[in-house]
Amino acid sequence: MSIIWADFPSGQQGLYGSSYADMLNGIWGAWEGNTGNTILVDDPDATIGSAGKVLRATSNTTTLSGARFPLPGGATTTVGVGLRLYMSALPSGNWGTWHGPLIGYRTIANASVCYLTVLSNGAIAVATGSGGTTLLGTTGTPVVTANAWNHIEMKVTRDAAAGVCEVRVNGVTVLNLTGLALGATDTAQIFLGSQAWNFNNLNRGLNYFKDLVIWDNLGSHGNDFQGSVSVRDLATDADVSLNWTPSTGSTGWDILDNVPANDTIYIAAGDPPPSPADFGLTDLPVDVTSVRALLPIARTWKTDGGDCNIQMSLTPNGVDWDAGADRPVTTAPTYWWDVSHVSPDTAAPWTPAEVNNANLRIDRTL
Repeated sequence: MSIIWADFPSGQQGLYGSSYADMLNGIWGAWEGNTGNTILVDDPDATIGSAGKVLRATSNTTTLSGARFPLPGGATTTVGVGLRLYMSALPSGNWGTWHGPLIGYRTIANASVCYLTVLSNGAIAVATGSGGTTLLGTTGTPVVTANAWNHIEMKVTRDAAAGVCEVRVNGVTVLNLTGLALGATDTAQIFLGSQAWNFNNLNRGLNYFKDLVIWDNLGSHGNDFQGSVSVRDLATDADVSLNWTPSTGSTGWDILDNVPANDTIYIAAGDPPPSPADFGLTDLPVDVTSVRALLPIARTWKTDGGDCNIQMSLTPNGVDWDAGADRPVTTAPTYWWDVSHVSPDTAAPWTPAEVNNANLRIDRTL
């Protein structure tokens, strides 16, 4: 692994559009707090607005609200989270046990390892313990502002006595903490959400998240700070070789590019399985200069209890293929994804030109 997941692309409808319920179809694990306090909305930046959907979390009661992402590889010692954060207002209170997480690291039992929060003056603090009972460190001076997107990246190495946490804002290190007591259990989940906690109503600001990237240090590529990157959604835009059967019409790419997904229309692969279906993808923006990874994503399901495996692959040239996991699918519509860090042609990171020439393959292997 290295890059684990990426979500909420800037200036785009993303994977879900406004259908935040789809987030729990195989990707995010749970909502926490009051129903409706964590949703997908238009970008608060007026220059983007309805062109982009972002995750919003707020606490209009005394209850913590947010979304929780289980790491698919299980508990991991070192985990990084990068994202853009927009706060409609800075918190009205200062440090206290009511400060909850904007970015939270959780164990497999959903207990806190540590978390990042923002103080009333725009300083960033890192704390541990349920409700933030132990303050680990703070920038002291302001590093974020209200009503602006700031890129925040946080790297945590969990250790019972020698834990480490580094926080960067817009690419600059603002907090570097060492010798932290972070418990005996590694990070297994990431939480994004509001700040209210412990029966205090002081903070009712709106917190928005986009350009999310989650990573660890277990692979050869993308295994450290990613920098102030953006997430981009590349949709299917052409049938290269369809082979599967569309439920309506004669093309497949315009079925797969629906946002949010429309489960009443689909492409089907019967038994015996047909040849793979290959699709062209939209291009990257012209100002992209490097690529951290590609994440092919498919929403798949089977119609009965029999065996069915689906495999996704990417190619930059129609010859060399980077094949993902050959995985069994369920009878419920579920998102599955792989991560491709390097081009199968060069064994080096994907270039923008290769991405613009890339095709996506979906193959029923069983």
